[in-house]
Amino acid sequence: MTDPACRPRAALQRLAPLFGAVLAACGGGGSSPPPPPPPPAAVLEGTAAVGAALANADVSVTDSAGAAVCQQATLVTSGTGTFSCTLQSGKSAPFVVVVTDPSGAHPPQVSLATTTPTPGTPLVVNATPLTTAIVAQMAGGDALAVTSTPALIDAARLDAVKAKVLEQLADVLAAIGTPAGYDPFATPIVAATANSGGNTADQVVDLLKISNVGGVITVSTIDNPAGGVPLADADTPTPPRLPAPDAAVTTLAEAVRLVAPALNGCFAVPAAQRVLQAQDRPAAEGGPEVTAVVEACEDIVHPDYLNSGYSAGQAFYGLLHDAAMNGAVFSAPEIMLYLPDTAPGTADRAVVNLRYVDANGVAGNIITVAQRFAGSMAQSGRATDWYLYGNQQVVDSTVRPFIRRNEQFAPNGGISGLFANATNSRFESGIEIFINKDGPGSTGLRAARVTGPGLPPAGLVYTRPDASICTQQTWLNIRRKDGNTDPAAATPAADIGNIFRLQRSLGLTGDDARTVRPNPNAGNTNSTAFMAWAHPLDYGAAPGSTDYIDFGALRANTVYQFEYYYEGETAPRHVYSKTLLQPVVPAVNAGSLRWVGLSTPTLGYLDPAGPLAAATASITLGWTVDPFAEPIRSGGIYTFGPGGSVNQGLVAVARGATSAVGDAPGAAAGCAAGTEFPALTADATSGRALQLRYRMLDGSYKDALWRFN
Repeated sequence: MTDPACRPRAALQRLAPLFGAVLAACGGGGSSPPPPPPPPAAVLEGTAAVGAALANADVSVTDSAGAAVCQQATLVTSGTGTFSCTLQSGKSAPFVVVVTDPSGAHPPQVSLATTTPTPGTPLVVNATPLTTAIVAQMAGGDALAVTSTPALIDAARLDAVKAKVLEQLADVLAAIGTPAGYDPFATPIVAATANSGGNTADQVVDLLKISNVGGVITVSTIDNPAGGVPLADADTPTPPRLPAPDAAVTTLAEAVRLVAPALNGCFAVPAAQRVLQAQDRPAAEGGPEVTAVVEACEDIVHPDYLNSGYSAGQAFYGLLHDAAMNGAVFSAPEIMLYLPDTAPGTADRAVVNLRYVDANGVAGNIITVAQRFAGSMAQSGRATDWYLYGNQQVVDSTVRPFIRRNEQFAPNGGISGLFANATNSRFESGIEIFINKDGPGSTGLRAARVTGPGLPPAGLVYTRPDASICTQQTWLNIRRKDGNTDPAAATPAADIGNIFRLQRSLGLTGDDARTVRPNPNAGNTNSTAFMAWAHPLDYGAAPGSTDYIDFGALRANTVYQFEYYYEGETAPRHVYSKTLLQPVVPAVNAGSLRWVGLSTPTLGYLDPAGPLAAATASITLGWTVDPFAEPIRSGGIYTFGPGGSVNQGLVAVARGATSAVGDAPGAAAGCAAGTEFPALTADATSGRALQLRYRMLDGSYKDALWRFN
């Protein structure tokens, strides 16, 4: 019987040159078998997570030769942090995975795959802070080193490190019900987003805090920073186990996560419509304040919110008015520290980091305190009884770990000759203590005393800068390190800043970068000549000592006491505790960090023989971008000459910019009209320092200085 579809065969045969394929398909002239399906591809897939999904981040996958291995020209994580790399034919393990957040919200995450996936069966390789730390242990302390030196990759050593670390984490994994066989690299992660919670593999990342304590990679849980242990390496015989977390902390991430969709809903409203009412207030009272917002922005914070003297309407004033925040995306909050109440489950608190990416793709954050108000959920109809509440303190101040790269261009700086008193090129580390001289709680504030680990036992005393200094700085300077707050002793301070240096290196490269240089200098017995530097005599050690600071005690969540003294009062009016949210990195470990460089034209301002050495009303700071370094938040210009100091203490840097202009301060800063930065000369009577401050979103402080004299 003829196939109905082929009945008009004779007619079609006359058109064979055009329809040969049709005739063949109808039979009668033989047929060709369909082509075989292409062989299945080899695929690497995984999730980038940092406690929340690391979305819209760039993914690089390379082999042991440093060559790209994915068929995709570019690879970007999805909104849930997932990625998939189809391997080019012939590529084989090991593979290095680096996930870089172009917004700068998070540092690069590193992972390794030491086996080649079987075609048709994807191989999971996640990138998280935990995988990054394990790779770092395999590679000698720096995970990113495997990108430039693939020879550091050792599959057997990586497996040994991983096994030891999992042994350390056994109690934590059991506490949250992690399935047997959990592998931080290979167990599939469902990462939390603003709109959904994560699986247990993601909860592991939520619970752990990994930091560098005294040069040692350390892991702790967010509720027990003091219980942290050194992360095991392949050679650790019996690794110390990390204690299980408090039971309540295992559900905290989900409760706090709910603030993210609320903030996203608020900033989905255009800036022109978000604020319904605002009022001006002086800086000493916290500055301008939003007093009414559109409904989408209501009920996110507690009505009694107060953080370092700022109400919610003041703390969020800038963001609420910023058009760049239109459509900003907040990720699930990072829990930096969990503080259970003495009556469990009633008024527990948590330090949370609210990270966001604005409309321009640039990251920012807000670090504040959330608190649980037991029973409030039923009364308010909210989905959680946790509110953003602030630290409930009335003075604007903070304590942060400090790290600096300091490059000196004067000849023989710090050694001998004309510039013997100039600082040498070096890394410096210490503690930055910021007390706002003009902000909330500043009216009548004459001095503050700060005590805590790493500081001289009697405490540092901070006072207002001397009136003769032409500056736009907003902070109190270090005045004393003997704790004396008496009005006759705690007088206005010299131009030495607010950062207390604990350690410096011999230089910036090689062994010099890894060797401590005594400070202020070997054999110096005058402990009061350098108020901004720790001196061995301050700690009962011999002059020239270099080991009197215990960096192991300067871990994340170390507590400091701040006392504030006002005019006419000799007793402190306020006494608060402040928390160091990140560890202090020793100066001799700073060489492994990423640093940007000043542009060549900008360095011309530091050449006394060049055309830019003349007195000038403005200086342009320009720099190059390192994709693995944090972006720049602000800059500073500090100069002196025969007429005294002229400082522009803060130069705002637009988000994503690679340059900024600093103008000499004028009458608003108490300086004479027409003030200029003085000329730079080669006779040691003048000096210039150009500064870049990094946009650190983790509660730390990092900057770089380039200076002449």
